[in-house]
Amino acid sequence: MLGEWFIKFFTYSFEGGGGAPTSFSDGLGEGTFGWRHVLWIAFVIAAAIGGYHLFRKYPTLGRKVVRILVAALFAFRLVHQTIRAALGVEVPWTMAFPFHMCTVLTFLMPLTVLFDWKAIKTPVFVLSIMGGLITVLLGDYFDNRFLTVYALEGMSAHSLLILVPIWEIAGGRYRLDLKDSWKVIPGILVLIGWAMLANLVFFRDYDPNYMYLMKNELPFGNERIFFLFYVLIFLAFFAGIYAGPLRRLAVGRKKPIAG
Repeated sequence: MLGEWFIKFFTYSFEGGGGAPTSFSDGLGEGTFGWRHVLWIAFVIAAAIGGYHLFRKYPTLGRKVVRILVAALFAFRLVHQTIRAALGVEVPWTMAFPFHMCTVLTFLMPLTVLFDWKAIKTPVFVLSIMGGLITVLLGDYFDNRFLTVYALEGMSAHSLLILVPIWEIAGGRYRLDLKDSWKVIPGILVLIGWAMLANLVFFRDYDPNYMYLMKNELPFGNERIFFLFYVLIFLAFFAGIYAGPLRRLAVGRKKPIAG
């Protein structure tokens, strides 16, 4: 019994005897807005609020917790993507490199925190919150009743995209200044450009859809309307971050503290 659980939880296998190996799936999950999805949303909200107040009071503790978590995130992602490339999960293996927005940010955000890259903190942190929020709201991890380590890690990674910037604000190591908000625009454009290079140049023969820029499941197929929809979503989240409660919490810190 334990061996079977271990295999399902950790390993990739060739279902049906062919194709690329995949992690275990049973298709028995409740889907979006089932009880587990709602529980995940509640956890992220609670961790954001509770962590903010805790790490505002104990910034040194917050710094240690954040650094441990982002280092673990980066290490797991690096090892996992390397294994996927080696096993042939990604075809071609170079697709193991990050091209989706959130995947890129799960590598870039830890490095930004660990090396204190102040110049790109605003685009990295704001876009991390956006990407994390969208994924948490969509709840793509609950199509299966059995959750593998990779599903749980994906949920953890997207949770941290939201939580780490909030906790960094709480500890005084970052401030959400409106005057720096313009940096988010070139940030998202760089990510779009990187995704489109993969879509149109690197993997054009494999029909990729990084950042969902090539195809969509919306009821309209017009590319211009779809791109406008993208822009409206971006502006809505941008306004929500800079005009919402997070902005008011961020300005509570008069000046970022060192470290």
